[in-house]
Amino acid sequence: MTSQLLVPIAATLAFYALYHLAKMVHKDYVNPLRNLPGPKGGNVVTGHFRHVMQVSGPVFRFVWDAYQWNSLWKDHATPDKWREEFGANYQSRGFFNTRDLYTTDTRALTHVLMNDHIYQKGPVAHRILTHFLGNGLLSVETAEHKRQRKILNPAFGVPQIRSLTDIFNRKSVQLRDIWLRDIGQDSNPFRVDVFASLRKMTLDVIGEAGFKYQFNALDPNGQPNDLEAAFTRLMHSPQAQRQAGMRLLQAEIPILGLLPTPGGKVVEEARLKMINIAKKLLADSQTDIKAGGESATQRDLLSLLVKSNTSHEIQEHQRLSDAEVIAQIPTFFVAGHETTSTATALALHALSVHPKVQMKLREELLTLKTDNPTMDDLNSLPYLESVLREIMRVYPPVGFSVREAMEDDVLPLSKSYLDRNGNTYDTIPIRKGTSIRIPISAVHRDTEIWGADAAVFRYCMAEIDFIALMPHRPERWENIPEAASAIPSVWANLLTFLAGNHNCIGFRFSLVEIKSLLFTLVRAFEFEAAVPEDTIGFSPTPVRRPNVITELDGGNQLPLLVRPCLA
Repeated sequence: MTSQLLVPIAATLAFYALYHLAKMVHKDYVNPLRNLPGPKGGNVVTGHFRHVMQVSGPVFRFVWDAYQWNSLWKDHATPDKWREEFGANYQSRGFFNTRDLYTTDTRALTHVLMNDHIYQKGPVAHRILTHFLGNGLLSVETAEHKRQRKILNPAFGVPQIRSLTDIFNRKSVQLRDIWLRDIGQDSNPFRVDVFASLRKMTLDVIGEAGFKYQFNALDPNGQPNDLEAAFTRLMHSPQAQRQAGMRLLQAEIPILGLLPTPGGKVVEEARLKMINIAKKLLADSQTDIKAGGESATQRDLLSLLVKSNTSHEIQEHQRLSDAEVIAQIPTFFVAGHETTSTATALALHALSVHPKVQMKLREELLTLKTDNPTMDDLNSLPYLESVLREIMRVYPPVGFSVREAMEDDVLPLSKSYLDRNGNTYDTIPIRKGTSIRIPISAVHRDTEIWGADAAVFRYCMAEIDFIALMPHRPERWENIPEAASAIPSVWANLLTFLAGNHNCIGFRFSLVEIKSLLFTLVRAFEFEAAVPEDTIGFSPTPVRRPNVITELDGGNQLPLLVRPCLA
């Protein structure tokens, strides 16, 4: 009797599996990307994922050992090698051996970023983002994104960032003084994990500037900050990357979400802490504004958001619900401090290995005789601007982004390409469901755009000293290559903050905060490398969190030797 039941069930399951396998084979056979050049091989489950992300070992080792890093200069060695071998457009294999498109063609990238109704975050990214952050600005697409952005835009205008600069400066000075206290009277350089300190500082900034909330992460007065500790366990601990690998696998294969996994409680802990803080902040702000309290005149992001959302200029059906407003708060908790702290840490690293650049920058910063420069003061320093641009070019805090085609489309190209059969094409047909990689780092290092020295952090060439500097006239940024103007961008001909409707809404906030930090810290300290440069690596995630590959038990970190400048 049992066998009579099991046989038809097994036959049905086998037919179901064969049907879907046949669909996958046919879909792959008619995929227009199949004739693009590209690397061979690829795991039947993970494709070329471990090569693209620089993860060693088979798929299940990826889950448990995803914190294997390569050096700063080799963090995307395989994609760069493929770029040299196959050109600006090639295919690689994604999860379940699907064909993904990799392109550095600026016209194709512009088309992808400007047509966000076609190219969106795929279902995997959407599941990860919405689970952790809710339906905030980073998670939603098309009309919902446009509606939320319209409400949020007033909080990120130039006047608002100008009014917040004092907070950036005050927290930068607080960090400076903490380092001075820790160094004490010791004349020897002091080893500091600048990444850990900067994460605390930028969390304090987004708390105060964003929501009038005092995290006190920099100076907890003996009381560790619960949210900062939860973020550290979630994103920066030695276990964080393998746990992130499992979450990615669960998002790719949703049924795995039914299984208990390492790190699941850490995600929920951080998410619930953010939501609880967000609910209280929104309730307090709404009550204060209705009562005509100080929130009505405050310029923190939440007060401006609540006022914008209740403005008579916004129609009732366009206003954000309380749940949507609450979702913005964890979104900016994470986005508002993670990338900024990463960018600033990498900036200090770059300056530590280029002492002449550091010295020249310090000379310019010391021309301002104040600890509290205005936004306009910071923006008036040309060398600081050039240093920041070059750092964001060579060390972008986010190395790549991915979009998925929601419908069939055709990508225009600035240059034609040869397929595997020797045929020439000036467009690429795209099928619905195709993933397209936006390789920010690769575009920033493309020699066809930036010249032969594109991979080098440098400013001008001299016959003897190739990092020799021209006062206030860094050559690369004085004469920006014409090809760079084709890069889709909202700042400095760079993809750092992407472009189109989904460009980073807080890019002005981030830039002024980084300038404030560099202004304060570089004037006060000399920075030297604490570990050999080839031991510095990145996490295999879009946000390029630094690590020391010889100290994996330390989690994400970026140690530098810090010495107070002589008066």
